[in-house]
Amino acid sequence: MSDTFISPQSVSSSTQLADERIGFLGKTYGMLALCIGAGSVGAYFSMGAAFPHEHPFIMLFLMIGGIFGVQAVRHMQGINFAALLGFGALTGLAISPLVGFVADKSGVLVAQAFMTTAVSFVALTGYVFYSRKDFSFLKGFIWTGLIAMIVLGLSNYFFFESGTLQLAISGMSVLLFSAFILYDTSSILRDYPNNEYIAAALTLYLDVFLLFENLLYLFGVLNDE
Repeated sequence: MSDTFISPQSVSSSTQLADERIGFLGKTYGMLALCIGAGSVGAYFSMGAAFPHEHPFIMLFLMIGGIFGVQAVRHMQGINFAALLGFGALTGLAISPLVGFVADKSGVLVAQAFMTTAVSFVALTGYVFYSRKDFSFLKGFIWTGLIAMIVLGLSNYFFFESGTLQLAISGMSVLLFSAFILYDTSSILRDYPNNEYIAAALTLYLDVFLLFENLLYLFGVLNDE
């Protein structure tokens, strides 16, 4: 029985591919951490600002435009980094009224929401890495759920104005964006090219931001005396 021969070139090529993938993941999560930092700084320094509170839909459109802007420059070295951090700061400005509202009750609640988000993200990410499971089967569920949450949220804002319904929406959204973290992490590991680390970081940041926003609302409302 002949032994299988593995050439040094094949081993070298496999090692290089593995190193490139590790480098991609390192850049992705490094950029994600910096974007979270920019969002935190943006929220801290804009608390008390009137504009995001008085014009929530303008902030929403600015954020949507920011997503497209970051995607458009994601391959431009230097500019892509600045655009990602700028988007993070913009989301901090957008969420500052909610942060201020909860912080007025207790600053501990903001810290608890942040830590709950961080622990949830690390746990869900670790599960995807450890299990190597493909979560692409969640695609239909999470996108249908996202559309449903948007429709319910707009209906409640314009017509029902129900605190109970908003609480239920936030609770369901926590589950939804937890599922998004599973799906997007799996997709990044399997499908994203090595040069798409900005797009990958942006995707994960949106999951983390929306999970934090809904947890923050829940913590604020459930601790309202």
